[in-house]
Amino acid sequence: LLLENVKIGTLLKNNRLILRKMHIIEPEIVLNLNGKRHIMLPYSSKSSEVAQAKNAKRPIESFLLAEFILRDASFQSTNSRAERQFTIGDVDISFSDLSLDSDSLSYDFSISQARLSIGSISGDLQKGPIKHVSFSDFRIGIDSVTFHYSLDSLMYRFYNFTTALRDLDVQTADSTYHVVMKSFDLSYRDQSLDMKEVSFKPNVSQSVLQRAYHYQHTEFSGSVGSLRLNEVNFDSILYAGKLFIDEVAIENVKASLYKDRTKPFDSTRYPVYLGQTIRGIKMPLSIRKVNATNVELKNTERKPDSTEATVIISKARLTAENITNLAPNQSLVMHADAYLLGKVRFNASLSFRYDKPAFHFEGRLASFNMPDLNPLIGAYTPAKINSGTADEISFSGIAEQSSASGTMKFLYHDLAVDLQLQQKAKWKSGVLAFAANTALNNSNPVSESTPPRIVTFSAERDRNKGFVNLIIKSVLAGMKETMIMSKENRQTYKETKREAKREGRN
Repeated sequence: LLLENVKIGTLLKNNRLILRKMHIIEPEIVLNLNGKRHIMLPYSSKSSEVAQAKNAKRPIESFLLAEFILRDASFQSTNSRAERQFTIGDVDISFSDLSLDSDSLSYDFSISQARLSIGSISGDLQKGPIKHVSFSDFRIGIDSVTFHYSLDSLMYRFYNFTTALRDLDVQTADSTYHVVMKSFDLSYRDQSLDMKEVSFKPNVSQSVLQRAYHYQHTEFSGSVGSLRLNEVNFDSILYAGKLFIDEVAIENVKASLYKDRTKPFDSTRYPVYLGQTIRGIKMPLSIRKVNATNVELKNTERKPDSTEATVIISKARLTAENITNLAPNQSLVMHADAYLLGKVRFNASLSFRYDKPAFHFEGRLASFNMPDLNPLIGAYTPAKINSGTADEISFSGIAEQSSASGTMKFLYHDLAVDLQLQQKAKWKSGVLAFAANTALNNSNPVSESTPPRIVTFSAERDRNKGFVNLIIKSVLAGMKETMIMSKENRQTYKETKREAKREGRN
């Protein structure tokens, strides 16, 4: 422990401690917290001030230090009341131009520069949602900071603030989930936050996770290669409790969803659309744009017959604009370009209203072999496509709170479908609901001389599922209407053919 240029005379005469340097090398510090409330900067009461005057003893009222260095320190902290224990190693702390002034009711504190670095932190917690946490290479830097600390308020200002850590590892209290992050970097002056290799994955099987729920419940797990927030207004967060971000950039996303449909569904649960979810966030927020690249989504459902159906969306590029709860008259707009089951490319656009539960959707699927859709169709109905080629699928529609409707153009040829009539009763209650006594149109258009069938469709919403399920049901309903048209669509198509014949004669 080195103290340099200590102003002893000033300390004795004016209760002001002035130092030029303080160096502490390789200390070992043990901190035991046993109380309910821990006060690091106490306040003097009136009675204590009187006692101090009688005894002619006063605390240090001012402290000045030009340079402070603490190097290679180790800490052990135990909080017996909260049942927490932390071990901290390789701690370096440095700051310059520290000034502390105090009276009985407040503290004024300033530092020109401060740096903290920690080689490793490991903590075990017996209470709360986290059981174990550890990370390494933790760093904090702050420039030109001032504090005014009183009994009922804290005011502070600073020029720049940075923090970073590496190799975060968190285990939940029941050891069910494991959270890992390779790196975290935040810069106040650059208005940025950057995270690398973040993952949230279970330590146990899906069957174990599902035991905790009586009703159907969707389990989520996944990982992100990188997540960067650009032009973050940290001042609005600190001083106004509002979140304003210009852009969120996400790369290399892998997400998995799992649901056990053998369980009963909760009839009281009614998922809202994204617009209402965002409006329900209490913190005011505005995110101009979100870009996500190389996204993979795996959705697995355990069907009522206990078999599992999996649908994978891969190579996706997603964008979302105008994510806010401050403009109810505007809409959240989303665009997606991806591959369904690794073979069928599609793009879609969605526009969610903030003022009511409704959204507009439109999309297009490029040419593909229709049997490639069997894993998706099998997840919703016992139908199976044996052969056929889809030349084009384009659709658009509007989804309301309980249903959706729209139009579809579905061009195809050489279609052969296995109707699996032995499961007719189950089929009729499913998504497609093919009629067993109706002839299936195996091409659209039927010939070069006839116009293509463009149909309207409608789909009822499963009140226990979100918007994605309603879009899938709408697309399958449009495909069914094209192959086996309802009375209304047949009448419309007859009028289209008559109009085409009249135009041909003219």
